[in-house]
Parts: sequence; C-alpha cells; structure tokens
Amino acid sequence: MSCYGSVFVRFNSSHGFPVEIDADASIFQLKEVVAKRQGVPADQLRVIFAGKELRNDLTLQNYDMVQQSTVYVVHRLQRCDPKLATGDATLNNTEPNRMGEETISLTKLNLSSTLLPTTTTGLAAVLDPEEDRTLTSSAKSDSGHQSSFYVFCKSTCKSIQPGKLRVRCKKCRQGALTLTRDPACWEDVLIPDKMSGLCQTPECDGTVAEFFFKCASHPTTNSDTSVALNLITSNSRNILCITCMSISAAVLVFLCADRHVICLECFHSYCAMRLNERQFVYDPEIGYSLPCVAGCPDSLIKELHHFRILGEQYNRYQHYGAEEYVLQMGGVLCPKPGCGAGLLSESHSRRVECERINGLGCGFVFCRECKEEYHEGQCSSIQGTEGAKALQRFVIDDHAAQLARWEEASRKTINDTTKPCPKCNVPVEKNGGCMHMKCPLVQCRFEWCWICGTEWNRTCMADHWFD
Repeated sequence: MSCYGSVFVRFNSSHGFPVEIDADASIFQLKEVVAKRQGVPADQLRVIFAGKELRNDLTLQNYDMVQQSTVYVVHRLQRCDPKLATGDATLNNTEPNRMGEETISLTKLNLSSTLLPTTTTGLAAVLDPEEDRTLTSSAKSDSGHQSSFYVFCKSTCKSIQPGKLRVRCKKCRQGALTLTRDPACWEDVLIPDKMSGLCQTPECDGTVAEFFFKCASHPTTNSDTSVALNLITSNSRNILCITCMSISAAVLVFLCADRHVICLECFHSYCAMRLNERQFVYDPEIGYSLPCVAGCPDSLIKELHHFRILGEQYNRYQHYGAEEYVLQMGGVLCPKPGCGAGLLSESHSRRVECERINGLGCGFVFCRECKEEYHEGQCSSIQGTEGAKALQRFVIDDHAAQLARWEEASRKTINDTTKPCPKCNVPVEKNGGCMHMKCPLVQCRFEWCWICGTEWNRTCMADHWFD
C-alpha cells in the first residue's frame, strides 16, 4: 500500500493532531490509531466527517478524505438513542440515492442533476429490493467520479476549480455534526437554517446545519472557504455548448426555462464581450448581471461570483456600476488601456483630458466622440468601431438552442424510466433490475409491479419478474 499522507483528527472537538494513514485504510483502522494515542477503546469511538458518521468497513478513499482533511472523532455517546447504544450508529443517517446505493459522501452528491421536476416532492430512486445494495469492493475503489461542485478559489488557485461540500454545527461551528438526511437540491445547501442535524460535540446541543465549500484542488484549512458556483456542473449528459456546439467536461447551465448549456470557454468570451460592449443588465436585487446567451427571459445569473471567470477583467466588472453612474450623468470613461477613469467634463467640448488628480488619472487627452487621441476635424473611426462591435455579438440559431437544452435529457429520462408509485404517487426511477419495485418513501414502502402498476403478486413474479 502506498502512503496516503495525513488527516487532521479533532478528538472530542477539543484538540487536534495529524495522523499518517494509507488511502485504503478502513475507518476502524483509523479508530485504532486514535484509540491507541488517546488510551481509549476503539469500539467506543465514533468518526464524523462531512455530516456523516463513518462506517467501520469503508475506507478513507471511499469518503473522499483527501490529504489534510479534518475528521472529528467523538469518544462518548452524546445522545440517549437505543440504536446508538447497540452499535448501529454507523448507519444512523444513511439513505439510498436515486441509483439505489448508499450516499457515502457529500462530495458525491449532485444537487443540480436530479431527474425530478422542481415541483415534485421526494427523489426518484431505483428500487430493487431483491438486489443486494451493499457496496462491492470495486465500487469502493472507484475514486474517479466527476466533480459535482465547482467553486471560485480566491486564496490559492484564483480560478474556477472543482469543489467539496462540507457541513458544521451552526451553534459551535464544529464539524462533528451528523445530518438527519442528505441535501437533495441547491436550496437545501444555499438557504440558511434549512437543514438540521445532531451535533456530537461535547456540551453542544446544536441542531442546525451550516454548509460551506472548499477548493478540492489543494489542501485547505477550516477558514479557507470558497464560493459555490451553483450554475456550473459536470456535463454528465453530454449536452452540446449552445455557441461552439462542442461537448465539454464542465458547463454552465443558465436559469432559463430551457436550461441552455454553454461551455466555460464560451462563457468567458460571452462575459468579456458583453463587458466591452457595456451590455450587462442592472437588476435592483442582484446587481449587474447577464441573461442566457440566447436572450431567454427570466434568466439572469443570480450568483455574481460566476463572473469571476473574467479573470483579470473582473476588476473592471466590479467597477461597472460606478462607471454606469458616470455615463448616466453625462460623463465619459477614459479609453486609455489600464485607466478607465470616470470623467465629468463640459458636455459641449469634444476635447477631454484625463487629469492627474490625487494619484488618479493618466493625462491622456482624447476625443469624446471617437475615443481616439484628440484631433481637429471629423472623426474617421466611429463607423469602424461600431462595425467591430457588431461582429462581436453572439448569434445563436434555433437549431443550436434546441440541441443545447439541459432539461431535455432529463425529461426524456423521466418519461422512459420513471413512474409514480401507485399508492402515494412519488416518482420512482427504474434503471435495470427486475420489475419488483418498492416505494422509497418511509411512510409508504408500497411494493408494486413496474409493468402492471398493481401490488406485487405471484402472477407478476411468474410472468414478467425479469422481463
């Protein structure tokens, strides 16, 4: 086994120490290392990481526990729960995902790709009660999954990077909190106080979960958080980019009704061109933003950190509001590269000087009309400048807009693979397996036939169990 490196252990949330351990070491082996150091029995320890109590039989790699991750180890039971007292705590907050497997890591959740419409309740799930859903060794070793989250890393990478989702107790701000259920959509994560849990930190009775994101491209500290870019996701459906018609690994999905898709390279070009053309749209609640590249209504980007993709030009975007105010007041912006100072000058004069005052301004003298160096006589470059701008505009044809719809694949999948439970109408997705279905809702658990839509019976078992 190759050495994995170190994880940082916080014991009873009071102090921390690094532990050198292999990537394929089990959680129980980690408990043994901590137990030996602390002088306590290993079977009395509970390991908590990213909102879950970890199972003894799975490995650090299963839980995406990258180097220098902080893991919480609790010695004594904090709650009088009969299940915990009998040693069943390792499964106290796990639930199947829609692929019929236990979700073992917050990082592997995909909050933007649920197959259900946003108006339905519950999650579609593959339900085959005859199939053993225990994770196999091959499944456990699968660490090459696509990233579900993207963030802008301001501290180290200074760029858009894959992210990892983490959770802590809102009251004590420690990570020793187990969620009552996994988050199912972006609203669960982004809206404060929506999700609950149980804090296992001694002397804390917190029950409110607080989510945050970190960059997954390098080791991070507890205070090194990043902003989630919820519109950017892995292109798991292989949708074409609406502008270049290529398939990229990561894409941005606009908030329009058709959920049009654009690759990150084209999104960068779209933002840069609209910034140069001063075509950002003002919204009193959001600020200056952009709509879908196809011009769809009600599609403004709400999380403005997505415009961090502008890179070095992001500072220009930040000053955009102040510049617009100057222009609305009848002022002008200095056109010299690297300056852009806002100037309020006499409106009747074509000659404008960017005066050097208090360390501002560059001294450039230019023509108000053509924005070139000041000259006498008629401007010669106004028409050429307008023509250049016209060439920069995005042109999206109807065929491209039809092909680049994120939700079209979702609707097709729902129609082909999803049926409502005959008893409670919750959508249930079938992806292979037999025709014997079981409703995912704990309150229902109705067993029924995928073909007949009736309660499961011996006739169904004999005629089309494995059709």
